[in-house]
Amino acid sequence: MTFVGRDDSLRVLADATSAAKVGQGSLVVVRADPGIGVTALLEAHLAAMRDSGLHLNRVPVLRPSGRTSLSAGTPHWGEPAMIVIDDLHHADDDTLLTLHGLAEEIYGRPLLVVAGRHRGVAPERFAALDRFAIVHDLAPLDDDAVSAMLQGPSPNAAAAGGNPWLLSRIDDADRVAQVTSWAADLAGSDVHVLRCAALLGDAASVDDLAAVAGATPSDVLSAVGRMSARGLVDESGGEVRVRYPLVRDDLAAASAGVRGSVARALADRGAPAERVADQLAHAPVDPWTVDWLAERAHQLTSRTTPAVARLLERAVAALPPGDPRLPELRVAWVEALLWSGRTEQARRAASEGLLADPDETLRHRLLVVLGVIANGEFDAEAALAVWETERREGELPARLAALDAYAHLLAGDLEATQRAVSRASRAAADDPLVEIYLCNVRAIGQCLLRDYAAAGEQLDRASVLLEISAYDRAQWLMSRLLRAVLQNLEHDPAVTETIEQARPVARELGLGFLPWTHTIAAVTALNFGEWDRALAEVEAGLALPHQHGMAGPLHAVAATILLNRGDLPTARVHAELADEADLYGVAMFYESLMMVTRAVLAGVDGDLKRAVDVVRDVVDHDVGMRHDRSVAPVCVPLVRIAVAGGERDLAHRLIDRMREWSDEDDSRIGYCTGLVDRDVDRLLAAAQDFADNSTPLAAAQAAQDAAVALAASGRSDAAKAAYQSAIDGFAAMAAHREIDRTAAHLRSYGVQLGASGPRGRPKHGWDSLTGAEMRVVELVAQGLTNREVAERLILSVRTVDSHVSRILRKLDCSSRLELAVKYRDRS
Repeated sequence: MTFVGRDDSLRVLADATSAAKVGQGSLVVVRADPGIGVTALLEAHLAAMRDSGLHLNRVPVLRPSGRTSLSAGTPHWGEPAMIVIDDLHHADDDTLLTLHGLAEEIYGRPLLVVAGRHRGVAPERFAALDRFAIVHDLAPLDDDAVSAMLQGPSPNAAAAGGNPWLLSRIDDADRVAQVTSWAADLAGSDVHVLRCAALLGDAASVDDLAAVAGATPSDVLSAVGRMSARGLVDESGGEVRVRYPLVRDDLAAASAGVRGSVARALADRGAPAERVADQLAHAPVDPWTVDWLAERAHQLTSRTTPAVARLLERAVAALPPGDPRLPELRVAWVEALLWSGRTEQARRAASEGLLADPDETLRHRLLVVLGVIANGEFDAEAALAVWETERREGELPARLAALDAYAHLLAGDLEATQRAVSRASRAAADDPLVEIYLCNVRAIGQCLLRDYAAAGEQLDRASVLLEISAYDRAQWLMSRLLRAVLQNLEHDPAVTETIEQARPVARELGLGFLPWTHTIAAVTALNFGEWDRALAEVEAGLALPHQHGMAGPLHAVAATILLNRGDLPTARVHAELADEADLYGVAMFYESLMMVTRAVLAGVDGDLKRAVDVVRDVVDHDVGMRHDRSVAPVCVPLVRIAVAGGERDLAHRLIDRMREWSDEDDSRIGYCTGLVDRDVDRLLAAAQDFADNSTPLAAAQAAQDAAVALAASGRSDAAKAAYQSAIDGFAAMAAHREIDRTAAHLRSYGVQLGASGPRGRPKHGWDSLTGAEMRVVELVAQGLTNREVAERLILSVRTVDSHVSRILRKLDCSSRLELAVKYRDRS
């Protein structure tokens, strides 16, 4: 360990020393919480001043009396001199009186007094002295200083909170004993309250702390105030936290023997079951614990922790065969294993539990565990097999019926899904968890129907039920992931936050949820043009032991990006792996993405016939979960291929498909129509819409196609402006192949780009308007409403609304009237 991170503090003391040597003496008070390093700083300064020419004097504070050599008055020191007093917070009143006198006359003498004290201890005693002093507050070490002190990273460094004393013991074999002794010494008579605060975890209410400490709330508040002054705890809003996590954890480890009594005190207060269980997880299993668990085990399992799972396992092991409490506890343990992410152990334990021939209620709970695991692995066949025996014996119970609906959906059998939903719906009013399952299943169906508003309503209902009526980690996660899918389809930037909310639970539960999370994140990043992040998600997803059908979509995302970036060999490898991957369950929703990748790769290879054949295959045959609806979202690249291959009829069929399952004002329809008809204004308008909706690849491609169309018509200047917009978009994504390809197209039409690249369209003023926007201006200036403009130009009202908003912004107009006036003045 080395003395680091205190250069500024040493400089303050060195400057004060230099001033004292020339007769400008002062009192310097260094304040800090315990362990922050006041003593080490004073020692370092003394060592640096040995050859300074000053008489160096250390004044010890004797404990417990607080007497010092200043208690009887000011000693005679040969001057120039420096006097160092550590632990001033322990000094008696006589010492402080002497320092007051010194402080009043020290300026003008070659005398420096440096005193160190704990910041929070009796601040009122030192208020007057501080007014005479140069006060220097010592802060915890920053991250760089911590790293330098430890000479490298340490897993416990953050828990020490930058406290040098704790950091210096962080890797000691007897650290727990040292830290406990240090904290107990500082806490004094309040150590029991401190131990109870550590056992209660990150935050403890004053009332809970009083209950487990066997004290009154008033006494606890007094103790908390004293310990806060000593830098041991923080209190805010009635909640008490041990300041340093390292101290909290070590105190808790050294106090494990009282966890049982803490649990009982919390239980007597009616604390949430999981808080009681967290204490019992570290205590021996006794009869009281078993009885308490038997009454509450079922409510513990849905929000379980690994500690609760271990507690239930120990309780099961402690009971003799035949104990009537054993079957319930065993099933609760299986459920806890599932929700704490130990799915393989949960599967084995559930299967073994079924062999014990439990009663019907417990059997159904075990079957639910097995069904959740099979569905979570996206293995519809295995899931349906779990409750086949139950199905043969009669109608499935509600929760199994809900799982049955999801399994049929994974299998792609929508009619069977609807039948299962109908069966489960009859019981949903009595079981909110069944309704949560059905909300998620219905949301998937609404997404397939492209009724995003209805899907969002189902997910909103599921969220409310999960919050107030029932809780199921898998269904919470499913709801979050479906929300992310929906937000991605709607190009909602909030999708990133939703994914990050889901990711920790996906990591804990594993199964197919984790690769699906990576896939959603990869597709989202692809659509938003954040391609490096997309590739990182692909890499993380493919590194998992099992992708549960998601390998194909992940490889397809990578192939798409690498194709656009010009890395054709690696793109082909990913495309081939995508074709070879098993596709089942949720991955079937992404099959159209894989088909698009295959078609684009054929086009890149120059085999337009093969590319068009793939497009025709997509249009004419079943692809994805619902062919008629799953093709619509990926029609844009397919239309591009059809147009490039001269297949206008095929392109029109794709556009008709989009019209059937999309809003008429969907930018993709306008883009594809402009592409087929070589309508530059539609292409430029679509490019702007794509940019506004955070779909940068589509925006750049639309501008690219407009540039080529303009060049083909001999409008080279306009082509350069459109290309500037395209190149900016492609460059942001490092899509080098697209940049080179467009440049080659333009050169074939005789359009030469300058050495500095084409000039872009201005962002403001009349020259910033596209042709489509100018036509809108003309009609608005004539007094037409947006609806009338839409009818005249055969556009949707929403598209005209967007045009008018952009025009007002570009021309710095506050109203349509001002726009009309500016247009007439310009004319």
